[in-house]
Amino acid sequence: MESGHATSLQVRTVDAADGAAVARKCGINFADSAAGQVECLEAQNKKQAVGYLALAWFGGGNVWLWGPKITTRGTESTSKVARILLAEANKRIALRKASLAQVMLNPTQEDEANWYAESGYDTRIMLELLTRPLTGNQSQLPNSAEASFDWNSIAYAPRCHARFLRALAGSYAESADCLALHRQSDPEMTLADFRSTPEFNPTLWRLFESGTEDTGCLLLNHHPDEAALEIAYLGFKPSYRGCGWGQRAMSVAFSEASRLDCQRINVGVDAQNRAAQRLYARWGFWCFSQQQVLIRTVNA
Repeated sequence: MESGHATSLQVRTVDAADGAAVARKCGINFADSAAGQVECLEAQNKKQAVGYLALAWFGGGNVWLWGPKITTRGTESTSKVARILLAEANKRIALRKASLAQVMLNPTQEDEANWYAESGYDTRIMLELLTRPLTGNQSQLPNSAEASFDWNSIAYAPRCHARFLRALAGSYAESADCLALHRQSDPEMTLADFRSTPEFNPTLWRLFESGTEDTGCLLLNHHPDEAALEIAYLGFKPSYRGCGWGQRAMSVAFSEASRLDCQRINVGVDAQNRAAQRLYARWGFWCFSQQQVLIRTVNA
């Protein structure tokens, strides 16, 4: 057991046997994470649980946090419990040398947002969660202009890893995606982050090329339990934006969704990324939820 910052409070790591239950309390589906990824913390007051926090570690030095979930009704304030949990999380983030820590909160969770801000999460992004149902007539989909000139999409494989890496790095240049800007310092770790998800399927990662030049990439995740396809990332080099490559990428995504019998395609978009908003609106996506993402970098 590890000491907290107050005499009456202590923080411990939750045993693996109880991890799934605690993760659910924090709002994370433990089964969706790879084995060993999720670490759960419990704050105790005189051996009575008063709060929880879950951390999900990814291969690229990225960690997502869930919570804190405060259960105290005693003498300790909710803010004190939250702060001791976040202080312990920051210690573990530093020990594991994570490069990026993030949390997604409902816009109404201002208390939680303030706790994170006090703990060094100094960037706040408004994220729009979009969906596109795939039932009914799809004949009205936009024309992707696939035959307009020579282009190709290549599935991910170790032999083309370096090309994916360069395309990803190039797509971050002058990006309007705030979250992408925070990842751009190390594209290698970013790819490792995306690969470490349980849904990773190399055939659903696509590199786009025109002639002899790579233009950008599309990273998809299949969620069969939800009959959904997720656009995890879509980006192009600056010189290839606004000239139809987004349309071609969307045609690939819709084709894969049809092949996998998906009922919807989902994507999260930075609310300030107007170009991406226009692209997804053209393909019939609509916003079903807004979330705020708070980010803490390694230098925070």
